[in-house]
Amino acid sequence: MEREEQFRRNHELFEMFMLEVLTNPDLTERIHDDASVIFLPENDAELLAANLELARRKQEENKEVVFVRVKLVPEVRTVFIPRLSIEQASVA
Repeated sequence: MEREEQFRRNHELFEMFMLEVLTNPDLTERIHDDASVIFLPENDAELLAANLELARRKQEENKEVVFVRVKLVPEVRTVFIPRLSIEQASVA
């Protein structure tokens, strides 16, 4: 995946994340200021793989990584609502 495409798709997830944080500020409690936040979209295998590789590189640089797992769940037949959770990174 090209870097620009990865950035664009992650930006969309970031926008969803920030909307969720506005209604649930507790989501950010486990994210330290210096941590790299990496999205793990369950509905986008290509971006998931690219982001896991990014997390691996960050950890090789001894940077703290926190995963935000993104799962799009159909709430109404054609509308998807994001469900986000914060996880500590564990990349092999």
